Amino acid sequence: MEFLLLFKSPAGTPPEAGKMAEMKRFSAELARQGKLRRGAPLGSEAEGAYVRVRDGKAFVSDGPFAESKEVVGGFWIVDVAGREAALEIARRAPHARYGTVEVHAIQRRFSFDDPGEGTPFLLAFRLEPGLTPDPAKLREMIAFGEALVSEGSLFETAPLADDPPAARIETRGGQVLATDGPFAEAKEAIGGYSLVRVADRAAAIELAKHYPHARWGPVEVREILFFDRV
Repeated sequence: MEFLLLFKSPAGTPPEAGKMAEMKRFSAELARQGKLRRGAPLGSEAEGAYVRVRDGKAFVSDGPFAESKEVVGGFWIVDVAGREAALEIARRAPHARYGTVEVHAIQRRFSFDDPGEGTPFLLAFRLEPGLTPDPAKLREMIAFGEALVSEGSLFETAPLADDPPAARIETRGGQVLATDGPFAEAKEAIGGYSLVRVADRAAAIELAKHYPHARWGPVEVREILFFDRV
């Protein structure tokens, strides 16, 4: 069973080389065990963007985002026996000592050949309050993704699952705690993601404008610095 792990830090916290090195060592261990399917650190939120489309008009908000209390600094996709095994990896991840690890079950991951050309970006499909996924929206997203695959820009995409529920792992008072979702403080939960390769940031934002999801909720555009494993 596959899970998406999101590594979050308080807004304004710069990445530290030592902490990144710890994460890289642990990701290498997971890769040797055959549990890590893909992982990557993300570029600065300041270089990211939120894209929304309302009544046919696109709105782009450049980062950093004033409303963000936490910022996603990277992600892993792990393949394990079940939710408890994914939570155990999140607990062991060095990031859990100084940030938050969110664990989300993946409904189904669609993986395609990575063209290897262009800059990789993560497009995170956020769900505004009151928005619930439905089969018609999913079909529209799949059809749009198929066109991108034929163009050579999309190499992975997945909707996230509501069951089993998401969880947050963080350290408080020296104890590692797990909190089951949904999370009351999260204004915009993530409902899925796509990994694409395009020429640059401007092209990634333009692509996000055309994604069907942009009509239903924000699309967060973040550059991928490199892949721990592909």
